[in-house]
Amino acid sequence: MNQVNSTILETRDVYIKYAGEAAVKGVTLPIYEKKITAIIGPSGCGKSTLLRSLNRMNDFIDMVTQEGEILYRGTDLYAPEVDPVEARLRIGMVFQRPNPFPKSIYRNVAWGPTINGLEGDMNLRVERALKQAALWEEVKDRLDDSALNLSGGQQQRLCIARALAMEPEVILMDEPCSALDPVSTARIEDLLFELKENYTIVIVTHNMQQASRVSDYTAFMESGILIEYGDTEQVFTRPAQKRTEEYVTGRFG
Repeated sequence: MNQVNSTILETRDVYIKYAGEAAVKGVTLPIYEKKITAIIGPSGCGKSTLLRSLNRMNDFIDMVTQEGEILYRGTDLYAPEVDPVEARLRIGMVFQRPNPFPKSIYRNVAWGPTINGLEGDMNLRVERALKQAALWEEVKDRLDDSALNLSGGQQQRLCIARALAMEPEVILMDEPCSALDPVSTARIEDLLFELKENYTIVIVTHNMQQASRVSDYTAFMESGILIEYGDTEQVFTRPAQKRTEEYVTGRFG
């Protein structure tokens, strides 16, 4: 693993429990800046729960308790003095299914910056975010149209633009292509390569081919435990753990 990369996020011995039942068990994981980290594993292994903890989205779920540290640039995200809203401005999120607001394309992108009082030219901010999300050329002449009229793939890129409009440092993606067709999935994957020039990306995916294609680092989880973490090529071609090998070769039982 290339240790010259700087760490922007880090979990240290993190346990997350739902009503006392552990979903994540003692996970320690560095997230490197301006790299793509994939979290893979079978359904129910805790990968989405871990992802949501990285920008305090689990705060919205009842009966969730957490132990351990999650550091963002060395600061504990769960320290009493940390504003969770501020944390989510720095660490954005794109969900599994496209969830545009029932508003215009323009208002979807401008909504977050507006309600959070971000300054600057809003038209420029919207245009920049849509360009970064590879959507501008498709929608620039119909920004006042409803976002609900866009295709599924366009809606997901709009949701990415909505996150980018907040100018985060980190973007979390929870199965962002699972509801999309192969062509739209390929567009999103191409987009990820462009975005990592400026952003750190953490993606949860059940699609191992996708993880192997797009990520620099891969974490494999099973039953809430981090089984293996390393350079993606190493994890997929020379895994250190037998359980990882069984999973990435499809012999998992």
